[in-house]
Amino acid sequence: MPAFQPLGTKRKATCEEDLSRKRSALNTSSPSKAEERNPQTKKHKTWDGDAVLVVNSSKATLYDVDGKTLGVGKIAWPLEQGKEFLVANKEVELDRPLTKNEYLSGQAFGSYLTAPATPLVALHKHRPKPFVPHKVNPSLSSSSSKPPTKSPTPLQPVDPISVNDNVPEIKAQDTHWIANWRKPQQKKHRTWDGDAYVSLTGGKLVMISEDGKLMGSVPWKGDALYSGYHAMIGGREVELDSQVEASQLPDIPKMSDGGDKSPAKDDTPVASPEKFSDQVSRFVAPGSFYSTTVPKKPKGPLHDPDAEDAVVMKAPTKEHIKKFNKKNLPVVPVVLDPILSRRMRPHQCEGVKFMYESVMGLRKHEGQGCILADEMGLGKTLQTIALIWTLLRQNPYATSTPVVEKVLIVCPVSLVNNWKAEFLKWLGRDRIGVVTCDKDKKSALMFMNAKNQKVLIIGYERLRTVIPPIGLIICDEGHRLKSSNNKTTQMFKALRTPRRIILSGTPIQNDLGEFHAMTDFCNPGLLDEYSIFKRVYEIPILKSRAPDASPKDIEIGEARTAQLLIVAKSFVLRRDATILKNVLPPKHEYVVFVTPTALQLSIFSKILHPDRLDDLVQGSTAESLALINVLTKVSNSPILLKATTDKAKANSNDTLQSGKLCALARLLAIIRSDTEEKCVLVSHYTSTLNILEAFCKTKKYSYFRLDGQTPAAKRQEFVNTFNKSSRSQSFIFLLSSKAGGIGINLIGASRLCLVDSDWNPSHDLQSMARCHRDGQKRPVYIYRFLTAGTIDEKIYQRQVTKLGLSSSLMESSSTNSKSDSFTRKDDADIYLQKKKAGLAALGEWKHINCLRPSSLFESSFTSMIPRPMTPL
Repeated sequence: MPAFQPLGTKRKATCEEDLSRKRSALNTSSPSKAEERNPQTKKHKTWDGDAVLVVNSSKATLYDVDGKTLGVGKIAWPLEQGKEFLVANKEVELDRPLTKNEYLSGQAFGSYLTAPATPLVALHKHRPKPFVPHKVNPSLSSSSSKPPTKSPTPLQPVDPISVNDNVPEIKAQDTHWIANWRKPQQKKHRTWDGDAYVSLTGGKLVMISEDGKLMGSVPWKGDALYSGYHAMIGGREVELDSQVEASQLPDIPKMSDGGDKSPAKDDTPVASPEKFSDQVSRFVAPGSFYSTTVPKKPKGPLHDPDAEDAVVMKAPTKEHIKKFNKKNLPVVPVVLDPILSRRMRPHQCEGVKFMYESVMGLRKHEGQGCILADEMGLGKTLQTIALIWTLLRQNPYATSTPVVEKVLIVCPVSLVNNWKAEFLKWLGRDRIGVVTCDKDKKSALMFMNAKNQKVLIIGYERLRTVIPPIGLIICDEGHRLKSSNNKTTQMFKALRTPRRIILSGTPIQNDLGEFHAMTDFCNPGLLDEYSIFKRVYEIPILKSRAPDASPKDIEIGEARTAQLLIVAKSFVLRRDATILKNVLPPKHEYVVFVTPTALQLSIFSKILHPDRLDDLVQGSTAESLALINVLTKVSNSPILLKATTDKAKANSNDTLQSGKLCALARLLAIIRSDTEEKCVLVSHYTSTLNILEAFCKTKKYSYFRLDGQTPAAKRQEFVNTFNKSSRSQSFIFLLSSKAGGIGINLIGASRLCLVDSDWNPSHDLQSMARCHRDGQKRPVYIYRFLTAGTIDEKIYQRQVTKLGLSSSLMESSSTNSKSDSFTRKDDADIYLQKKKAGLAALGEWKHINCLRPSSLFESSFTSMIPRPMTPL
């Protein structure tokens, strides 16, 4: 080894010297953003909050986001980001280093500061010296010792203007955004912790909470802001959602245009001595060092009520304020969230207002419930979601508590996932917590215990096992509550929730007793007990609607109907599809009467033999119902009897045994050859669908089939494929009304054939509404097939009577009929096989085509299928 090293080479430092050099470089303040917590022993540890760590040599001081000292201690070098260590009995993990500008300007503390916390201590130590004496001997100015008046000079770096990192000033127009935020997470599926506002003002991105509190700020780097833009503000991960007006921001302490600015640097002292009097406490919060505390303003509206197209709810009345505003809080406008209102149609906004007024007790009736009875396809689901979102976030009185905190949606089990998908579609994944309870009770327990879970969606059957605390109840397809004595209705009484809403496109299906049961659920006691309601309203109204009613009965019935309408209009809202006539294409409905085949007539004659007819009528109810089922199957196809007995497979020739299916086959052939449209075939029986499926295979018609045997995961896939594919790929959709008659959107087809009818008209109406919905681009044609002179006619007669009663109360009086089309004698005559001459009594019905195997067969179909049809 040589005795010396050449001067041109530098000796390598040892590890100890290198570490010593690093320590000497950190003798000045070295601030960093960090996360802190008290020591924890649990498996999955969480951080208590953000902090700022200031390191001077081996001494470390830990501050919280408000500038308060959490502790002082010694640390061991080296410090690494992401590695935990202890400071004053606090577990700390470094997040990122802070720039000098961020630390001195106070941005690191989550609010606008003009001085860091550490210089305050030094300023306090020298506080007595600057003030006594005030006059200084000039001869001492050249002395090596500095006069006491120079002691405040360490405060000069506080001025943000004097601290210049040579960053060019970026000017941009102020913008404001709604954003989602969360603390840094390491898990695979990350979730957002809450909502906030982000403002670009004075060259900074400022994060403001929904309550108007400053959550942090960060210098803007000049990037373009857009929906989905990511940034780190105040130690939180932020994603911009949508841009808003400045008027929609919550009230916050007044800020200057340039953010937190200190006076410009000059020769005057930074702080006047009079500010440091003995009355000042020993600790001064960094946020109030140079600013005065601004008193909090009363909470204002969440959204701007004066904005263009703003949907503002009805303000509380004097009676409402006296009853519910005991603390005399200020009244603030309740505004529908623009995220929803700008995507809603006018009639949907009116529906939200109606439901809001009802649940808030602002309408004329006593109670806080209502019935939204819009026809299918008008958007009852969207209206309900908008109401729920409004009640969960706002209150007409200036308080931090919303109107409701938990919402329960009860619906058929098949629609549980559909409801959750609608919340995701309209509000996104992170705005609202939605829980579905379809398997066990764990989800319901999570809903009750988690504050961020606001909506529970549950089936009617599962409701009987779960009774959570609820502020609002929504019952989809609420006509299932038509009996006040069933178990489901009894379970609702245990909830003791006054705010209740029923959604039903067919609120009155059979009689007025069902209407009374639903009304008593929404507004208990509004229509008195059922025995009184039946005597005062139901019996007189039914008597007046009979075709053979006397003038006195008609007069009394019309008067009682008018009285009931006045009460019903206060809590029932009913709109039909005509309000969308300028949006949706037209809809044409046909009732097609088909002559039965010789085989069908022969079977009817044997079953309904005159010698056995009296025994059938006077027999047991079970035998009568079984016979009705047999007659219905014969009306569809006699082969259904054979399939019931020997489980035989369907054959393509089975369509020839039924007049109804022969007519349907001919209709499909004409549509196939003359149009570019697709068809939906609906039946209540899977055995009928088997015959139709065999027919499609024989004719080589491409088709999809959805019934109770279709896996749940495949159902929506079939629907989406059918709607998007061409006519050559999918011509026919075979649909079971029980499995897919509710909640399915088949806008890919414009022709729908209802092969058989149900005693409940709502089932047929739901099935026929699958095509005529938002998104449909073609005129819709609906064909209801009936076998003439059979039980099909009787079922249809009952439907006409029930729908007439429903329309008399639910729709405008100028369009509905004041009497039924059939007498009670006609309705009771179930088993009579009508002759051809009997069809003359139906001459007053419109859109009826009695099809027979003759030359009129082709012309009847041609009149119902306009030709040619150009593809869209």
